[in-house]
Amino acid sequence: MADFEHSIWEHLLPKQLIKHGLKFSTFHINRMLNDYDDAIWLIGDARSGTTWVSTLINYDKSYKSFFEPFHPVHVDKMKHLSPHQYIRPAEKNDNFKKLATDVFSGTFWHPRVDQFSRIGLYEGLLIKDIFANLFSKWVFNNFSNVKIILLVRNPFAVALSKYKKKNWVWVTDPFGLYNQDELRNDYLLQHEGLFRYVGKRDDFILNQVLIWSIIHYIPFHQFNSDEILVLFYEEIFKDPQQAMSKLSKFIGKQFDQIPEEIITRPSKVVGTNFLKGRSPIDSWMSDLPKTSIDRGRAILHEFGLDNIYDSTSMPNSIDVNKF
Repeated sequence: MADFEHSIWEHLLPKQLIKHGLKFSTFHINRMLNDYDDAIWLIGDARSGTTWVSTLINYDKSYKSFFEPFHPVHVDKMKHLSPHQYIRPAEKNDNFKKLATDVFSGTFWHPRVDQFSRIGLYEGLLIKDIFANLFSKWVFNNFSNVKIILLVRNPFAVALSKYKKKNWVWVTDPFGLYNQDELRNDYLLQHEGLFRYVGKRDDFILNQVLIWSIIHYIPFHQFNSDEILVLFYEEIFKDPQQAMSKLSKFIGKQFDQIPEEIITRPSKVVGTNFLKGRSPIDSWMSDLPKTSIDRGRAILHEFGLDNIYDSTSMPNSIDVNKF
């Protein structure tokens, strides 16, 4: 249906007008039809598979897609945010709420954010972000129409993947989080010694494991289990049908016709390992030195996250539920 609607619009509208951005005006028609009333917000750390999973969810292009609207570097209106900005769940923040309202109502526009939009009608809004974990509960409290999916991938796989793309925009210094006053006072003061220990090491992998721990520990603690859907990258990769069944129940969409090539192509998140026949789940175990892995696990232990993944790099969802 989506492709049929798309072809109708392209037939009716001159290509020149389309080229000059008329597709943005279709927002008004979708709003009149309440097409953006249902918003799905997919969040997670960078290199965790959010692009791949958003492609799975929107395989039929039935959702209007927003690509990282809260990005603090690439999106001008969000440059006042710190990477991994923390907002207390009960905080009154009118300025940010206005921006967030534009995003979650579908009115926001930016060339990078809107790059995957098409001309036509939608059934909802799909937003994906990689710097938003620490204000996700604030969003939950302020926007009742937003269904939040937290995608989690093994911290060592994430750290190694970021290391291989060191020229991309990552947070590389955990003290950038520690220096957010409210975040430090609410969650991090007790871990000051850990920050100093990791800081002295100046180890990219350990820095990323510590950052991963913070941005997952906090939503794990803030949300009740029925308020958010936690999905694991590894479970989707191993058994996509079961994972998509969880998604289907949570967002109310059937996934019976996802093309096989989309299911079996985990985006750019797996880097070259997948292309070489190596598993994106456990290849990090042979690529990282044992000392880095041992020290990283000690960091995870400090946050009670050391049992989230087992010795085969597969997740333990029961352990997440304890939070």
